[in-house]
Amino acid sequence: MEWMLQVIDEIDDAVGALRLYYLGVAAEIGLMLAAGLGIGAICAAIVAGAEVPLILAAAMVLSLTATLKIHRSRLQSYR
Repeated sequence: MEWMLQVIDEIDDAVGALRLYYLGVAAEIGLMLAAGLGIGAICAAIVAGAEVPLILAAAMVLSLTATLKIHRSRLQSYR
C-alpha cells in the first residue's frame, strides 16, 4: 500500500516540475517578444523621424528591463 503512495507522489512531483518548466518557458518567450517589439518600435520611431528625447526614453526603458531580467536571473542562480 505504501508503494502506491510513493508512485502517486512521484507522479505528482513530475507534473509539478513540468508545470513550473512550462511557466518559465512562457515567461521567457514573453520577454523576448516584448524586447523585440520594443526594438521594433524604436527603429520605427527613428525611421519616422520622432524626437530624439522620446527615442532615448524608449531605449532607456528597454535597457532597464534587460538589466532587471539579468539581475533576476543572477538571484535565481544563487538559490
